[in-house]
Amino acid sequence: MSNKKAIVLQAVRGLKKGRIVFLLATATVLLLPSGAKAQQQAVRLNLSAALDSALQNNARIRQYREKVEQKKYMKKSAMGNFFPTINVNGGFTWLSQNAEINMDMFKASVDNMMIGYADMIGKGLQLSPTAQQILVQTVSNVKKLPAVNLEMDAQNFPNLNFTLFQPIFTGGKIIAGKKFAEADLSYSNEDLRKTENEIIKETIDRYYAIVLLKAVVNVRKQVVAGMKRHERDAEKAIKAGLIPPYTRLRAQVAVANAQRDLTDDENKLELAKMALKNSMGLRPDVNIEVTDTLHFQVCPLNLSQLQAEAKTSQPVFQMIEEKKNMVKQKHNLEMAEFMPQIGAWGTYSLFRDKYPVIQPPFILGVQAKINLFHGGKKFNDLKATRHLAKEVEAAEEYTRQQINLWVDKSYRQVLNTQDRYHKLQPTIAMAKRNYVITEKRFREGMAKSIDVIDARLLYEKAQIEAYHTLYEYYVALSNLYLATGNPQKLTDILIHQ
Repeated sequence: MSNKKAIVLQAVRGLKKGRIVFLLATATVLLLPSGAKAQQQAVRLNLSAALDSALQNNARIRQYREKVEQKKYMKKSAMGNFFPTINVNGGFTWLSQNAEINMDMFKASVDNMMIGYADMIGKGLQLSPTAQQILVQTVSNVKKLPAVNLEMDAQNFPNLNFTLFQPIFTGGKIIAGKKFAEADLSYSNEDLRKTENEIIKETIDRYYAIVLLKAVVNVRKQVVAGMKRHERDAEKAIKAGLIPPYTRLRAQVAVANAQRDLTDDENKLELAKMALKNSMGLRPDVNIEVTDTLHFQVCPLNLSQLQAEAKTSQPVFQMIEEKKNMVKQKHNLEMAEFMPQIGAWGTYSLFRDKYPVIQPPFILGVQAKINLFHGGKKFNDLKATRHLAKEVEAAEEYTRQQINLWVDKSYRQVLNTQDRYHKLQPTIAMAKRNYVITEKRFREGMAKSIDVIDARLLYEKAQIEAYHTLYEYYVALSNLYLATGNPQKLTDILIHQ
């Protein structure tokens, strides 16, 4: 329960005054206990509230936000390569018996050293040549030292070392890694913006799908009511002997068909609500009710301006720019492999007196390393980055062509649906007039039952076709503004209409 309250309170801070009512209603629904779900009231929302909920709670957007946070820490991680690394390692080693120096490996060298030492002593004492020769011969005749191993009286060896390494020169590898991480973060930000734009379009489409289906359901209900009314009129006419009895069946079939169409569209409406709740990040059991109605709204459009806007605002182009930057830094990283790696290091050791060779407490040094041969790996990696750069350039050219095509196609779809909607208005008016006249003539006994049914169905078809065309108009608009990278502009037009 506490997590849900935190989500609601966080969302309150980012909403405008006009949307707080929707948020409070949503909060009430989210915090309801399980037993109260069946009794909850519908949450009324407009397009603005639906978009706010989607941007705050949509799972896909939250996924990409977490990806951006991940890249932020990876950037900080790359910055850490500029600083020294300090490690401490310690342990304890136990030998099952004392270690020995194998004198068989040193005996000949020690014997020669003793003979040479005897010669030096003779010369140092300024003995006569004969005496010196006797001394050397005497030592040499002793025959070699006995083959006795030297034993170290120690079996326990603790160790505790502090080491430090500071890179001095890496051929630009650290700087390239930092710039790569920055470009990767920028790429993720643009990817998040692209995802948000897609969710905005998805929410608009699904929201207006509900508005469309509500209008269609209302038409279906009117048709059902009209068909039932005609069924009653037909029954009266049959009793009066004005029309044959078989027309009753025709009227009943018309009522059944109208009720079937109504049920189908009511089911589609419930599915559309489920889809919208999915985009908004709401639970499936939350009951929602949209408040907007489907009517025509003019959007001034200029194709050249839209194409220019797409070049500057489309997130895909920004992502390609960051991709090019990452490829450039990857090339720098590969170039750094040909350069020497230079660093300073230092060590401080404890328990030095526990070892046969006692080292000083501090050891400092500078180390340089350069690879001379790696089987051609570095050369091939470098060539691969060059082809990767060309690949990105080709992808950029292809993307520009596709975005221009996308904008042009969506623009023409908007104009086409707009024109079709306007041309349907006279058809609707004529179909309505025809239905009213035909129904009146039937009541006066001057028209057949089938004429009334056909006129009603023709009027219904014209109305529903107009609603579908209007929905397609808004879908085409959302697709057009998504292509330009600015779906927010469409939301401003729709919200303030």
